[in-house]
Amino acid sequence: MGKTTKPLPLRKGDVIAIFAPGGPVDPKKLSRGIARIASAGFVPEVADGLLETDGYLAGTDAHRAAQASWAFSLPEARAVMAARGGYGTTRILPLIDWKKAARRPRLVVGYSDVTAILAWLSTRLGIPAIHGPMAAADLAARSSREALSAFARLAGGEVSPKEPWGTRCERLRGGAADGVLSGGCLSVLTSLLGTPYEPDFRGALLFIEDVGEPCYRVDRMLNQWVQSGRLRRIAGILAGKMAPVDGETEDDLRKVFAATGHRLSVPVWYGFPAGHSGPNHALPFGVRARIDARGNLRLLESPVAG
Repeated sequence: MGKTTKPLPLRKGDVIAIFAPGGPVDPKKLSRGIARIASAGFVPEVADGLLETDGYLAGTDAHRAAQASWAFSLPEARAVMAARGGYGTTRILPLIDWKKAARRPRLVVGYSDVTAILAWLSTRLGIPAIHGPMAAADLAARSSREALSAFARLAGGEVSPKEPWGTRCERLRGGAADGVLSGGCLSVLTSLLGTPYEPDFRGALLFIEDVGEPCYRVDRMLNQWVQSGRLRRIAGILAGKMAPVDGETEDDLRKVFAATGHRLSVPVWYGFPAGHSGPNHALPFGVRARIDARGNLRLLESPVAG
């Protein structure tokens, strides 16, 4: 990855464009999420036809790509937030004019299926993005206040490198690690291997999380990454807190991550509260961070300019 182009910081009164790149959106959840965004002082603008459905998708590929193009080019928008994940974001990657989107980059926010966009922006286009809350997903829940607050501080450039970010993580292997935060939902990342949108994880402090995946499938996906050689130059692994499937425990998941770190000879830490399990504490992708020997994550630079 070459030069980094940081979006402008998000302030109260700024517009957040909301679009649906993947699965269908629940209108009641969207209404709750929009209300919370507005109560935080931002101005949500919703893409036309966001509530359309086409089976397990929020409309056709062309329709969802048009929403994305609108969001990335809306003149007054400082940030772009996905309504939810689901499935379908990878299908629209070839349909978006990324050169146009990069001319005036907005801060893109989401997680889960939106990992595909976050990875493309942060590792290939040099535009930092935020792995964080979504309007009709976690922001629709009553417990969203903490996630929204962390996102607002991060998007506003208000986080100090001296400040521990999130909660302390658990050491599984090795010690401190310093690299460019990258990653996201493991199953989505794995679906990008061998495509033109495959992320570049050289020098990455690799954040990984997922939901509803048994240990053997987590192991299989990590094994594919290891055998592909694409993780040979990562700085370390930061695994998000994950809920085990029935019949398994978090210790089983810990063993899978630790074994992967052993194969790669890198530090491994577990339990950062981001993604599908827990409060989904916002993480900036495409900027440097360090996890110290005590398991405290510090953001060494901001994802926004200024």
